[in-house]
Amino acid sequence: MHVRHWARLVTAVAVVALGWNLSGAQTPAIGLDGAWARRAPMRGMGGHGGGGNGAVYVTISNAGAEPDTLLSATSDAARTVELHETTNDGGVMRMRPIQKLIVPAGGRVEMKPGGMHIMLLGLTHDLKPGDTVKATVTFDRAGPMTLEASHGPMGRPRLIPPRKIEAPAAAERPPLSLGGRGTLL
Repeated sequence: MHVRHWARLVTAVAVVALGWNLSGAQTPAIGLDGAWARRAPMRGMGGHGGGGNGAVYVTISNAGAEPDTLLSATSDAARTVELHETTNDGGVMRMRPIQKLIVPAGGRVEMKPGGMHIMLLGLTHDLKPGDTVKATVTFDRAGPMTLEASHGPMGRPRLIPPRKIEAPAAAERPPLSLGGRGTLL
């Protein structure tokens, strides 16, 4: 009996010393990548100052065997934070709040402009290029996780694929008038 007690004690010390986890907990299945934020364009307004709205975009990956659900988000950068999606309703883009966002097992969800995003309503301070917006997102399984989103002038630059533009042959081009000073052929 005494030997068994010592064996358990030595095993417990070894587990703690080596950092083993007897609870069976695994590495978090949810990953947050490429977080960025932008202030919503303000039409007809001069400066930015506090107030106004913004959005946070992030790619959420789930390496787990079970789906997980994004339930909410919070941030000190805004008075109210909501999960939103943008939809095309008969050619009109509309935003609406959503209650949750399911991230499939082994899958990912990309929050991006024109789609799902974390909406920052009533910004509490001016967002300037180079600022960082901190937010906490809460998942059903993974629990709360903090992300830091970098802020740019109007968000992350968009990559526009090059288009091939062919100029018409000289014979097909109309002459260009130089306003009474001649014609350019």
